[in-house]
Amino acid sequence: MNWRILLFVPAIAVGIGAFLVINNRAPEFAASDGARPLVPVRVADVVLEPVAVHVTGYGRVEPVRKWEGISQVDGQIIETIDGLAVGGFITQGDVILIVDPRDYEIARDRALANLAIAEAQLAELNAQEGNTAEQLALERQIEQIVQADVDRRTSLVESGSTALASLEQVQRDLISQQRRVLDLENALALFPVQRSSAEATLASRQVDLEEAVRQLGNTRIIAPFDGRILEENASEGVYIRPGDRLLTIASIETVEIVAEVQPAALAEALELLIPNAQDVIERLNPFEGNAAIKALGAAGIEATVVLSQGSEHRYPAEIVRLDGSVDNTTGTLGIVVQVHDAGVPDALTRRPPLTNGAFVSVLFHGSTDEPQAVIPRSALIGGEDGTYVYLVDTDTRLTRQDVIVAGRSAGDIVISAGLETGDQLVLTPPEPAILGTLLAPVASDEEAVLQ
Repeated sequence: MNWRILLFVPAIAVGIGAFLVINNRAPEFAASDGARPLVPVRVADVVLEPVAVHVTGYGRVEPVRKWEGISQVDGQIIETIDGLAVGGFITQGDVILIVDPRDYEIARDRALANLAIAEAQLAELNAQEGNTAEQLALERQIEQIVQADVDRRTSLVESGSTALASLEQVQRDLISQQRRVLDLENALALFPVQRSSAEATLASRQVDLEEAVRQLGNTRIIAPFDGRILEENASEGVYIRPGDRLLTIASIETVEIVAEVQPAALAEALELLIPNAQDVIERLNPFEGNAAIKALGAAGIEATVVLSQGSEHRYPAEIVRLDGSVDNTTGTLGIVVQVHDAGVPDALTRRPPLTNGAFVSVLFHGSTDEPQAVIPRSALIGGEDGTYVYLVDTDTRLTRQDVIVAGRSAGDIVISAGLETGDQLVLTPPEPAILGTLLAPVASDEEAVLQ
């Protein structure tokens, strides 16, 4: 074997490699003067306009109002409303079910009778008091007559015109009359005490009647508001006892969602929307809920609930409060929003209801007042000599432009100063990036500004 041939193998391999590299290089664009090739770069036109800012949170739909129908009487259910089942709708004022009321009607009638007796007893006592007062007045008149007779006979005895025995008789009659007057005065003095007792008895009978009427009313379970049945444990013929939970109704008027959002994402949004963002961010404290909600309102942030069921359905929402806690696992902050009139289907917009337990996303969105530019993160260059981007100048050459970063939005960079509408932003600077390099701009499909 001729080993000299092996000496040419490395040279051949190098030649093959060079050929492959040359044939796989990016295409070069010839310069207009044919002197030096143009460097192709991807570019996007800069547009300045108000920046839409949004933060997304997630949560489940819960009713704002929930009512449990608890039995307060015992008895057999004799009637229920049609369609009493989980998922059914109830209208305010509907009689949902009726418990056999006969025992409670009897108790009411008995209380009515006892009340009538107490009223009659009080009326009789008042009449007796009046009669006693009149009798006392009469007996006092008789006492005065007897006293006058005693005085007259005393004068006659002293003059010797009559016997002492006749005086003694009228004196005994006076003492008897005085005793009758005293007895009537004592009897009259007892009437206030007797009246107090009779009035107390009357009040007790009125309370008994009120209790009987209330218990009779409790035999009818009535819907307190419009709602959807979440739980149902009642049917005709079932015997129930006090404390039995018969059904649970959730209001369909207003629902709420505790949207879990990342505090950092919310802080980024606030930094774009208001100048003193740091002061506002410090108010995003669960223990200062009112201040936090006012801060979000001052920033112009609104909320929209999005339900995805094949297609997206949107519901305007109101930011009402913080839920008062930060999730220990995810570090998210709960912001409570409410949606009004979303519990029933909307036939006009074909929008489904927000049902209890549905998983939804909540968009917290706003817009900057001043026009700004949004660029990809990769186009921003930062170093010791400042923060800048590369542009294509009017001579199609690479140039550098210093910029001021306002913040971040949806992963991109918001530029508040340094760029103008119509600038050509270089998305992929050449390597190495030499200022003045002739470029061959290639338009990018990527938009420079987020809508």
